[in-house]
Order: sequence, then C-alpha cells, then structure tokens
Amino acid sequence: MRAAVVNTPTLAYLAILNKDQSPGVYNKILGTIAGAQKNGFSGRIWCDTFSPGFLRRMSEMIINSKEKNLIIRSLCQYNFYLIYAFILARIQGKRIIIDVPTPNRVAIHEIANGNQGVLGKLKSLFYLTVFGPIPYWFTSGVLQYSNESAWFLLGNRSKTKLIGNGIEVSALPVRPKVPKWTGDRLDLICVASLNYWHGLDRLISAISIVNSCDQQLKIYLKIVGKGAVFDQLKSQVEELNLIKYVQFLGFLKGESLYSQYSTAHLGVGSLGLFRKKLNTASELKSREYCAVGIPFITVGEDPDFGKDAKFRIQLSNEESIMDLIQFFKNFKPEQINFSPSEIRAYAVQHLDFSVKIAQILK
Repeated sequence: MRAAVVNTPTLAYLAILNKDQSPGVYNKILGTIAGAQKNGFSGRIWCDTFSPGFLRRMSEMIINSKEKNLIIRSLCQYNFYLIYAFILARIQGKRIIIDVPTPNRVAIHEIANGNQGVLGKLKSLFYLTVFGPIPYWFTSGVLQYSNESAWFLLGNRSKTKLIGNGIEVSALPVRPKVPKWTGDRLDLICVASLNYWHGLDRLISAISIVNSCDQQLKIYLKIVGKGAVFDQLKSQVEELNLIKYVQFLGFLKGESLYSQYSTAHLGVGSLGLFRKKLNTASELKSREYCAVGIPFITVGEDPDFGKDAKFRIQLSNEESIMDLIQFFKNFKPEQINFSPSEIRAYAVQHLDFSVKIAQILK
C-alpha cells in the first residue's frame, strides 16, 4: 500500500529593506514565518535592498516563486510597478497578501515631508495618489494596521483587514520582578528609536510641571534608544533642569535591556500619534511591553487591546499635555497593580505570531 502524500501549505514573505537598518521590521518578518510554521506551513523569507533593479527582482520573485501564498511588504508608491507580476501570479493560482505597515494616507505626508528632491517627491506622490487603490485590485488581501482613507479603500474594502502587529512572545523573557511601590516616586521607561511621533517632548514637559509642584510623588524617566530627536530631548532636559529625573541610557539590547524593565513601574509608548495624523496604530513597542509584563501608557486606539486590557493606559491623543499632568497628579497605585505573568498571558493569547498568522491565512 502506498503511503498517502501530505501536501504542506507553502508561504513566502517578500520584502525590500535593509535588515541592518530596520532590525525591528526584519524581526517581525522572522516572527511571521515562525508563526506560519507553527500553523503547519513551510515558509521562507526573501529580502532585497532598494538598489538599482529592485522592482525587476521583486517582480521576478513574485512570478517565479514556488510558494502558493505570498505576503508582500508594501512598496507604497512603487506598488504600481508590480501590477503585471500580481496578475501573472494570480493566474498561476497564487494568493497574494499585501502587508501595508503605514496607511497610504499617512505615507503621503511622510513623502511630502521627506528628504527627496522636489522632482522625486512629485513623481512619488503622483504614483501613490493617482494610482492609489489600483495595485491592490489584483491581490487577494490587504493587511492594514490603522484606518485607511476612502480613496485607497476603493474596490478593496472587502479584502482589507485591520489587524494588529504580532510578536514572538517566547523570544522575550518575562521580567522577573516589579519595583517596590514607595509612594514617593513613579519610575517610567521608554524604549524607542526616538522620533517626533513618540511625543517624549510632551512627557518631559509634563514631568517638569508635575515635579515642580509641592507634592510627594515625583516622576522619573529612563529613555532607552537613540534617533532623530535624541539631541533635542537632551537639550530640553537640560533646559528644564531635569537631569536628576530623566536619564538617557542609549541603545540597549538583550539582558542589558531586559534588566531595565524590572526597574520601572510603567512603560511609555508613543505619545504623539496625532503628529502622524493617526488615531489608531499597532505599535511593536506596546507588544514588547506586554510580552515582558509591564503596564504602559500610550495614546490612540490599538486593534489588539480592548477595554479589558487595563494595563494599557490610554491618554489623550493631542498636543496638550494636560492629560499627562492630570494622570501623574491623580496617580493611583492600583493603575499598576498587575503581575508580569498576568500581562504576559494577554500577549500569548492575543499578540503572538502564531495567532496573527492564523488570522491572516484563514
């Protein structure tokens, strides 16, 4: 008797990026493939860089790949050039899912305010806005992590899924201890590649006001990471005479990073999503906080965190810092009264890549 042949479903994730410059994105891709394998798929990653000929190489990979399921990281304004490859792949019976990390309505503003020359900006904006929804018409599905505009949803609304980012929970250790609550200091930690939409300037201004008040509780902040606004934030701390309260630790990873989580009562997510014209976002950092077991403050909505996730403290998504000030002035220790294992369990159930890939491929 001949043994039955088992056909293992196949998946490939195709992306154009520099792995060294975007380690977080590449780790997400690795986690996606790991999640697919947990769900019975054989998977592989194909990555190339934005070097001359990248569109031709991406098109050839889409057409010639042996996998039946392709997840393609969106190329934004360049998606238009892939339409022919999409059509051929669909004729071949392949399923194409476009992973859109930033809504196109936001990408328009990022391109307009980017470092490209004037002609380059005009060309990019032309292809993105004029041909906006058309490339997605030839795909099987579109993954979005925030709300998209009606124009880019034209003809794609039924195939577009609002989904939260995933994380490989098992790759992160749960923090072994929680700092003792003494009532006179609240310790915060922010881990980020510092940029203007993180809104740390708002937080630093709020700390300055709260700590200058005649009250027992003082706010302390550790900032882990570097980025475009690093020097600006350091100057702000010095000008406000907050060196005692705000500490810059630079870039940390591994045990050096994880040990810092045990020194803080709260993590700090993005506090300036409005600066990217977003009210809904799926931040990878929020997922890391959840996986290591630390409650955190942030702004805006997140598709993966409902009202039952009390450890995610949502503040106002606006320029005013009054909400931050009132939060610290009226702070109650019950707001951080969660065990690391309790928060971690939420990550396992809702955020792990094995859960996400099942949602994507079902």
